[in-house]
Amino acid sequence: MELDTYRNFLAIVEAGSFTGASDYVHIAQPALSKQLRNLENYFGAKRILTQRGSRQILLTEAGRALYQKAKYMCSLEDLARNEIENIMGGVIGTLRFSIANSRSPVFIESSLKGFCQLYPNIKCELYEAGINEQSQQLLNGITELGIFSVPVNHQDNFEILFRRDEELAAVFHHESVFLEDDKPCVELKDLHNVPVSLSAGSADIFLKGCEQAGVMPRVTCVSTTRSTALAWTQVKAAISIVPVEPGEDLGEGFVIKKIADLNADVYKTVVKVKDRPLSVAAQHFLRFYARTRGSQQVCDLEALLKNETL
Repeated sequence: MELDTYRNFLAIVEAGSFTGASDYVHIAQPALSKQLRNLENYFGAKRILTQRGSRQILLTEAGRALYQKAKYMCSLEDLARNEIENIMGGVIGTLRFSIANSRSPVFIESSLKGFCQLYPNIKCELYEAGINEQSQQLLNGITELGIFSVPVNHQDNFEILFRRDEELAAVFHHESVFLEDDKPCVELKDLHNVPVSLSAGSADIFLKGCEQAGVMPRVTCVSTTRSTALAWTQVKAAISIVPVEPGEDLGEGFVIKKIADLNADVYKTVVKVKDRPLSVAAQHFLRFYARTRGSQQVCDLEALLKNETL
């Protein structure tokens, strides 16, 4: 089966209709329908897509399995093309990251800015998502490296390359009535009956610590992204409880204070899918990251990258 057939199948699914896919790949709808029938016949699956009305297309269970594998097969062809281009014309290509929601700004500032200056012919794509979607993006071959801010699900599927410890901090507006400038940090008791805004990835850790300390904060909001949690502090409506990197500056108007008596195991990891080859661009990034970031290197990076080139 030609890879173009798989690519056209992906286009149908991602466009949500034959019409949209036809416009995107510039192939007539009857030809796309014929390719879909060929796929169904080839795999012995009577139905890969289920059409609901004239516009909505849904995947059957067989279709979902094919979609994931087609995504991976097409990503391998893209990887091979990039590898050959790198050999023929220097380090070029596209490097795709799955990154935790609202964590792109600090990643760009701390890592990607310098990397892209060093390798101007490498284009970076950032896909922000929650942990479950990040995992699926990596497994489906949509992205190559993951920047996770919470422990990875299904650890057997992923290899952790780097780990960078963070801390769960209380973030105040500089004019907050709850801010005591003379205290370098806060304790959980200082947050009793105080409005707090939590980021979803660390909410359970914080609330469990409060319960153990006999403290009851007033939870104003739990947000899927750190930036939304901080928005409540920005308008002086709550204190934000969010993970921060050591020395991180959240911007003008924010005051960060460590929670002294909260035992929180919070960290960020860089991961890849186990036993999946890395592009040359990804290998260059990992070497750059190892040289420039104060992160704990979890794997034997040089051994891993040496195996990539065998």
